[in-house]
Amino acid sequence: EEAGEDIFRLSGAGDGDINEPVRETYRTRVRWLIANLGTALVASSVIGFFGGAIEQMVALAVLMPIVAGVGGNAGTQTLAVTVRALATNQLTESNTRRAILREMRIAMLNGATIALIAGTATALWFHDAHLGMVIAAAMQTNILLAGLAGVVIPVVLEKLDQDPAVASSIFVTMTTDSMGFLAFLGLAVASGLVSL
Repeated sequence: EEAGEDIFRLSGAGDGDINEPVRETYRTRVRWLIANLGTALVASSVIGFFGGAIEQMVALAVLMPIVAGVGGNAGTQTLAVTVRALATNQLTESNTRRAILREMRIAMLNGATIALIAGTATALWFHDAHLGMVIAAAMQTNILLAGLAGVVIPVVLEKLDQDPAVASSIFVTMTTDSMGFLAFLGLAVASGLVSL
């Protein structure tokens, strides 16, 4: 019951009761959508900063959602495990460091696998090994950051006496989107693939 409740809160959907009055459901959901709109502006500003680079290579615009999307899913996986562990008291102050290190190892392995697949596919699809290396490095970076955010954000919210099931997803999404775009576009510029 507690886990089901946390899943609904994690999505910002309220209690998930289909008999709940529309007005209450609306209020519960809209405030998190408004917060999400605000955090999405952070990711948009990162993209805006690299507008000139994107204009030079359309492939960057094609690949950006892949970096953000996979990072978001990786963060959500870690977040779901962490919120459940907090709700069931499996994650405590004494084992938090171990849990963070565990999630970072998992993220490293997942990142390496996805980086290899995405980098190879990109190099073949666009006939550009340099672009393949850039997306591979960005995927590895973003999945590592997603793993870290997915465990640290709910733990910090819990320490601040906030319900991690309610607010974590918005901050994890903001982190994976913003850092994914920054890693991908920043590496494209830093490696000389494109310029600002």
